[in-house]
Parts: sequence; C-alpha cells; structure tokens
Amino acid sequence: MKKSRNIALLLLLFAVLGGFACVVLRQRGPVYHGRPITAWLDDFAAHKPTDYAGAIHAAGTNVLPYAVRSMLQNESSWRSNYLAWRPKFPKPLQKFLPEPKPLFQDVDCANVFFYLGPDAIPQGIALLKHERPIVRQAAAWGLGSIRRKSSAANQAIPALTAALNDENEKVRYHAVLALREMGADASNAVPAITGMLEDTGVGAQTNSFFYLRAAAACALGKIGPSAISAVPALKSALHEPNSYLRGQTAVAIWRISSDVDTTLPVLLRDMPGTSEHSKWDWIIALGEMGPRAREAIPRLMKELEEDQAKWVLEYCHQRPETNRP
Repeated sequence: MKKSRNIALLLLLFAVLGGFACVVLRQRGPVYHGRPITAWLDDFAAHKPTDYAGAIHAAGTNVLPYAVRSMLQNESSWRSNYLAWRPKFPKPLQKFLPEPKPLFQDVDCANVFFYLGPDAIPQGIALLKHERPIVRQAAAWGLGSIRRKSSAANQAIPALTAALNDENEKVRYHAVLALREMGADASNAVPAITGMLEDTGVGAQTNSFFYLRAAAACALGKIGPSAISAVPALKSALHEPNSYLRGQTAVAIWRISSDVDTTLPVLLRDMPGTSEHSKWDWIIALGEMGPRAREAIPRLMKELEEDQAKWVLEYCHQRPETNRP
C-alpha cells in the first residue's frame, strides 16, 4: 500500500515538474541582462530590490502579455493543486521541487501599466474586454495610473465609461476610480457615474456596496461643475446610513456647486467617527473652502490632538484661515 502510494506520488511529481517545465519554456519572453522577463516579474511581485523597472522599460509593451499570464497563474487549478500537494511529498523529494512563485497581483499588473506609460494605453483599452474579470480590473486600474502621468490616458474614457456596466463589481470599481483620475475631462461619463451612485444596477451589476458608490461620488466631485446634473442624486445620498458614503458625497457637492451650507454640517457631524485613513480628502475639502469653513477650526484642532497619521496631520495644519477665499 505504501509502495503504491509512493509510486502515485512520484508520477504526480513528474507530471508537476513536466507542467512546470512547459510553463517556464513557454513564458520566457523578452530577456533583460540575461534573465527572462518572467523572472523580473517574479522579483516585482516579491518586492525584491532588483532592476525590474529597467526590465519592464526595456521590454516595452511586449511585457504585458507576460504580466497578464503571470497574474492569471494565480487563478489556475495547476497552481492550487501544486500548493496542496507539495507538502505531501516525502521531504527528500520536496528539496527538488521549486518553491511556489510569489503571487503576481492585479495591483502589480496595474503598476506595469504605470511603468510603461502612454504606450500601454491601446492594450489597456483592449484588455477591458478580456474574458477574465481580474484582467479587466487590472487594465482599468492601470489606465487610471497612467492618467497620473499623462493626459493621453483620456482616450480611454469611452471604454472606461462602458466598463461601468461590467458584470463584475471590482471591474466597475476600478473603472470609476480611473475616471476619477480623468477629472473634468470625464464629463461625458457623468450620467453613467450618476447611475452608479444611485445604485441603478440590476442583479450582478448592483452597486449597493457603499465603497463603490462612494467612489462614484468622488469621481463626480473631481469632474467638478460639469457634473452639476448629478447634484440631486448626491443630495439624496446624504441620507444613506454609511458615514463614509455621506462624507464623500458631501465633498462632491462642494466641489461641484461650492455649496458650503450643505457640505460643512455633514463633514463636521461625520468626521469624529470616521477612520483617519478615510477622511483625509474631507480635510482637504475644508482647506479648499477657506474662511467659509472657519466653523471647522475646532474640529481640525481636535484632529491634530487625536490623529496619529503624519500625512493626515499635515492636511490639518492647512487650516481654513490660512487658505485663500
């Protein structure tokens, strides 16, 4: 019985090693300083202090298929089976088995887009229609990151607007965050973003998750006055039970309509019970209001006493009375 079990394990071992060898040979791709791009992507995923950025730049957009493939390996049954079976092999054999590669996450793939810059925009737009949600999610995230470097990413606005109707919630979330990065240039997306804020989705497309709706509110605020048609929906959202959603909505109303009377009471009421990691943009908005937010000074002084995050405290120091009207 034990002998047959060992034989079965050995057969599985050869199958695993064979599969591993096929994957390695198939995925070598571009080479940088004698190493295949997949090895550099592994370094990237593991946060090793190597020149993976140089490797990505050298490969150019040719790196994207390998980045996508590395990310998809995390969802493969082969990887799952390998992780489950590796500890069951005899210990002497385990020494000859490769260690599981670090997970190449969607954020890593998005950062590859960031490193590549505008040259990656066409492929990013195309990948918004990929069959796998994690790829569409990474593409939307990556296009938003490119916009921080170049307005050329604006050409993705129509595709990102269409992605707001994606069946996958995470894809919709990263698409609206990318549109937020576009700011006023994304004004044509206002009706679609407003629909997300109003939770008009159906079935799998429902937008009831408050972070998703808060991201929509934030995107509308970044678009600014061109999103004036969304103000009624934003004011309706001020009555939602979630304080983070209310705060983000109030800030959006301020940035669209300069309505301090509506925004300020909401922020002063909800700020004390909100995480410092969530309310930093509210503090920035108070600074934008200038003297009109003088009523907030006691609350900001309280934040200076209670908050620990240095970056939040820096925003608090920019109190309303020090800002322009």
